[in-house]
Amino acid sequence: MRKFPKTLPISISLEHLPMPETELKQICLEWEDQRFSFFRPAVVMEWKSTPLPLGKSSLILDLKLSLPFWQGLVAFLLPNWYYQNKKHQLTEILLDQIDSKNKKKNTNFFFKLWNRLWRTPVSIVWLNLGFIKISMNLDLDPKLLPNSHILTYDGEIKLYFRIGYLKTINYQFTKKEFKAPFPKFAEMYIKTRDKHEDKSLGKVYYSFLGYLLETKSDEYLLPYLGFNFTLPNSLRNQVPDEIWNVIDPGIHSLWIEPNLSANELEFRTVYQVSTSSQNHPK
Repeated sequence: MRKFPKTLPISISLEHLPMPETELKQICLEWEDQRFSFFRPAVVMEWKSTPLPLGKSSLILDLKLSLPFWQGLVAFLLPNWYYQNKKHQLTEILLDQIDSKNKKKNTNFFFKLWNRLWRTPVSIVWLNLGFIKISMNLDLDPKLLPNSHILTYDGEIKLYFRIGYLKTINYQFTKKEFKAPFPKFAEMYIKTRDKHEDKSLGKVYYSFLGYLLETKSDEYLLPYLGFNFTLPNSLRNQVPDEIWNVIDPGIHSLWIEPNLSANELEFRTVYQVSTSSQNHPK
């Protein structure tokens, strides 16, 4: 009776892939239709994509590799070496496939043009815009902001939320308008300092982390609206629900935010386009 393993489970995890999660998910669905044929004889049992800030994403794959007799013998005698060797081979195959997809996309001029003109928001209109600054202990992966130094004060991190109702999303040639009840929408920033290549620190400013909706289960819709900067679940789950109380339903004011491509708070200016609201905080 054979005592050597006949199969080997392998898990692959890729972090901070340079594409939004919606794009990664679409690629994985195409691969799934083809049964991830490039991995053969390994079989993908399950996969999961996760959105990360700054338009990036992560991917986890669980695979099962069938082992002929002699490979099973090697896996039995040298389990750690064999596992790491096969994991490295499969990871390289996956990276090559992702790189191939990226090159194909980057050479598709019409895809890039269509995406920029029709799916990229250029400005948004807020209703009843407010803001809140809070300090809290936050478990934050520093890799989310590789070019910034996160500032702490007595062990706490300073956060800034711009919060209101999302009334209109303006694209290059079209727009999407919401009707009451308007979705509660927020931008999240964190206080940081510039980190230079020589490891010296620069000026202090608020770094943009991502967009939020009051209803977390609806946030999968944000990338479809063009808001690719969403929070990873580990960070989103730490945001207190009380931030949404800053919205005053009794004030009726409109604000426009015209520069969605800027990351720093001081450059993401909003302009009031109606009366009966306080000035935008400096």
